[in-house]
Amino acid sequence: MMMNVTAAPDTSGATIENLYPALTECFAIILCGYAAGRMNMISETEAKGINTFVGTFSLPSLIFMSLAELDLSSVNWLFLVAILIAKSIVFFSVIVVTLLVGRPVNLGRAGIFAIFCTQSNDFAIGYPIVAALYKTSHPEYASYLYLMAPISLAILNPISFVFMEIGRRRDGNTDFLLDGDLATSRNIHRFKMVVSVAKSIFLNPIIFMTILGILGNFVFRHQIPCYLGGVLDVLGKAFSASALFLLGLRMVGKVHKLRGATLVVPGILIMVKLIALPLVTREVVSILHTGYNKSETMDLSTYGFLYGTFPSAPTVFVFATQYFIDVDLIASAMVACTFISAPLMFVSAKMITITKTDPSEYIKQLDSFTLDISIVAIIACGWVILVFILTKKITRLPHKITACLITSQLISCLGAVLYNTLPQKEIWASYIPSVFIMGVYSTRIWTTILAVTLLFLQCRSLCYVLKLQPIFFTIGWGLPTILIVILVLFDSKNLRPLDKRNPNFVYGTYQAVVAIALLVLCFIVTAGCLILQQRYHRRFTRYLDLAQDISSDSPTPEIESPNPGTSSDSGISPGRSTKCGALPTINEGCCEESPVDIEDLFPVNGDTGLCPSRFGCQGPKREQCQGIVRQYQETIDDDLEFIEEEPELHEPQFLRHTVLLILLLCSMFVGLALSIWTLVMEQVSGIYIELSFLDATLNFGQSIIVFGIFGLELKEVALPLLKLKRLIWYGSNSLVLPSWHELSPETRHICDQFVTHHLQSCRNAIARDKRWRIKVYKSVFTGIEFVDWLIAVGLARDRGQAVNYARHLIEGKVLKHINGVYHFYDRNLLYTFV
Repeated sequence: MMMNVTAAPDTSGATIENLYPALTECFAIILCGYAAGRMNMISETEAKGINTFVGTFSLPSLIFMSLAELDLSSVNWLFLVAILIAKSIVFFSVIVVTLLVGRPVNLGRAGIFAIFCTQSNDFAIGYPIVAALYKTSHPEYASYLYLMAPISLAILNPISFVFMEIGRRRDGNTDFLLDGDLATSRNIHRFKMVVSVAKSIFLNPIIFMTILGILGNFVFRHQIPCYLGGVLDVLGKAFSASALFLLGLRMVGKVHKLRGATLVVPGILIMVKLIALPLVTREVVSILHTGYNKSETMDLSTYGFLYGTFPSAPTVFVFATQYFIDVDLIASAMVACTFISAPLMFVSAKMITITKTDPSEYIKQLDSFTLDISIVAIIACGWVILVFILTKKITRLPHKITACLITSQLISCLGAVLYNTLPQKEIWASYIPSVFIMGVYSTRIWTTILAVTLLFLQCRSLCYVLKLQPIFFTIGWGLPTILIVILVLFDSKNLRPLDKRNPNFVYGTYQAVVAIALLVLCFIVTAGCLILQQRYHRRFTRYLDLAQDISSDSPTPEIESPNPGTSSDSGISPGRSTKCGALPTINEGCCEESPVDIEDLFPVNGDTGLCPSRFGCQGPKREQCQGIVRQYQETIDDDLEFIEEEPELHEPQFLRHTVLLILLLCSMFVGLALSIWTLVMEQVSGIYIELSFLDATLNFGQSIIVFGIFGLELKEVALPLLKLKRLIWYGSNSLVLPSWHELSPETRHICDQFVTHHLQSCRNAIARDKRWRIKVYKSVFTGIEFVDWLIAVGLARDRGQAVNYARHLIEGKVLKHINGVYHFYDRNLLYTFV
């Protein structure tokens, strides 16, 4: 869709003809390296030899030759300063956020994450692409890479090395503090660390040859002696193929680690590297006006954006291995970042060639693209809402807030469809854009409300959030309405024809200003709440061991918790019982750092979902809170299925909501960058068009993200549909079994055999008392336990045969589900003997 934009390529700008073979060559060689390592054609020892050749001989030679022959008078040093500022902003932001979220503080992790997000693969991947793209228009841009690399290697990375060195010495329990003079020992330790970092900087071949290359530029006056130049030129030409092949080798054995919850942190790092860094770089270059004129500034800003899309350098993995910091995580993130960057680099490079664009043509394409994605998003919205209704999650927190977010997304998509399908000649049609703009603003606000809800559920209580619900609904629906009324009043003159407007900014400058203010506020609050929520979640997990120890000392019946063990997706203590099975009762304070009292960890007299006593919730006020929580739980219990074995159906799903908020934060960041650009833009460029399409995707495609997170649990939909079938077919939600004389001879024989020879031994082996919700069930066991026992005693060869055997016992009424709802399943459903 984006490639069909009618535009006039700039003959003085980048050329796209050389890009296709450059990208093909790069990733073909990477895949060859991966295949060679996967088939053990090259051993790890041999790969180390290639690494030594590339890092010690080939790359330094290439750097020296490029810098020694470069005309330094033509270098735009202000552009390099802009790159330094942009990288520094991202670098220190990553460090600060990592230190705020992580508990305990991990300086080494903050350092390696900052390097990952700022150090690009300038030479192996960046150089071939830049050289091909700017071969005729700006050949000096490829040489800039050799000057930009030291920004990370010599200025920013040493800061991370200090952090990683401190972290390693903390973790290593070094004995430098055991000397007699404590102050002297600390000074010696600091001196050794400074020496170590300085040595790693100046003995780095890349830094060393960068300095020599600049000195050689002045000494040789751009003319390298033929003998020296010939040797270095041969070594330098061997770099590209060797480096790309080595990159493929390093990917072997790291792809399989990209699964499940381990995707969250690598996903965040990749988004910062491939989305945040390019946008920040482009903005800084534009703000500083690095070019000699507007045209050159635009070329440099688009070049800076392309530079930011380069994947992280493989040396990040080397640093992680050297300091033993998140080696697997960095390896997985590096592999994913390399391949995800490919389409982004391609699209960015393609859009760079578009510098003179007819706005009406690009807006038509953007309208069509928005219509297509909105139709898909409406279907996704409908499905997720159906899932929430069938599973009753729509009445529970925080899913009730998520449902409001989905409704906002549905409004924005419906408005976009109406905007692109209804005739726009009528006067009333000019107000249609306000529908989807209200939906977009609502999604931003409901995203923030969802983050606030997760934080308060984590650090305060369910009761506190229930009291705030009226305020949430007022803000979530009232504030967007007020903003839309203001925009319509300011745009009453309707100065431009409707069909010539960017659908993302129908009301022009006024909408961009409102969008910037709203996005900045929502982004800061959402990110802050996520950071605090993660901090309190980590704090709370430190008390779980204590809670479990205390619970294990108590001779009470075993608790059948809706969250067996400790689930990272819920954050609920397994030692608690909650009536609704879905209520986070995490009693940690969000207003102070004092130790948590033990009575706050264990509610007294069943006071679940209430604030700890240190928040002043006592006496009549506490009784009122109990009433609010009780009313909420009764509403949940009326419709709640007896699905005691499915913790994911009852928990708040903190991990999934966190992933959703991170992706929506990415959407906010792109929208903020586009809004700022809209205010200062003088002409439409290719990168602006790319951002417009990306912003439309992340705005109107949010429900597709929600569908991927919450809409793929088919089991959650199947169980309510099974209940509906029973209600229609049998008139009640209970398992209907045949009478004894209607059973097959095989079923009767199995039942008689089991009752006569195995019933008592089975009861003694696996039956015990368990508590589910507030009721204690006598002599019960789970389906999994019964299957394990059947296999252990030889009544079944495998789990499938064991399930069939147990189903005969259910039909013969030897076994039954505790509530008579389910047949036999090899799951954690509770059963008992009749």
